[in-house]
Amino acid sequence: MLSLPELHKLEMAQLAKERELSEPDPEMWRWSPLEIAEFARMLEVARSLAMDGLRRLTLMEAGSGIGTKEYLARYHFGMSEYGYEINKDYLAMALALGVNAIEWDLRESHPPWEDADIVYTARPFKDDEYEVQWENEVMARMRPRAVLVSAYAAVKPYQWTCYYRAPFRGVWQKPGRKPGPVYGAMIQRTADGPDPLVPMPLRRVS
Repeated sequence: MLSLPELHKLEMAQLAKERELSEPDPEMWRWSPLEIAEFARMLEVARSLAMDGLRRLTLMEAGSGIGTKEYLARYHFGMSEYGYEINKDYLAMALALGVNAIEWDLRESHPPWEDADIVYTARPFKDDEYEVQWENEVMARMRPRAVLVSAYAAVKPYQWTCYYRAPFRGVWQKPGRKPGPVYGAMIQRTADGPDPLVPMPLRRVS
């Protein structure tokens, strides 16, 4: 299993190649990954929020590059991982790492974000207006209680609870479904009376 420093080395080597060899894309940013040690910290927060018993969590990433984040999720965190990427060279490198990398043009359609426990995005598009629209669509498609890990965010979901905040990035959890009537009664405290589900103390009968 590759260690965190080894994954960092892979990313830095590819980043050096990007600067030397690739031409800028007019619509999408050149691959410039969030430093993987920082991503690992954010993913640990996301995992703690998304944990649901012993069920295996699912991470989905938009624009997965060479697959290092998927590798971390799969082999270090025990998650099911899906990376959606358009660049065939990146896809080949990700597949060589033994992770699930899927050829996908994020401009054409959305992956099934509703199936993810954790969604990771890192601002794939250069057009600010389009990026804002796209990020809002991703968040709308995520299921309740799913967790968003975002770097270089164009949109911050202020109505969601933020559990990790740093410059240009954060971890947020989408609000859950409204509780049912019994559970609602358990968590609601009335101002003018006792908790309806907590029995009153027994009184001595004289």
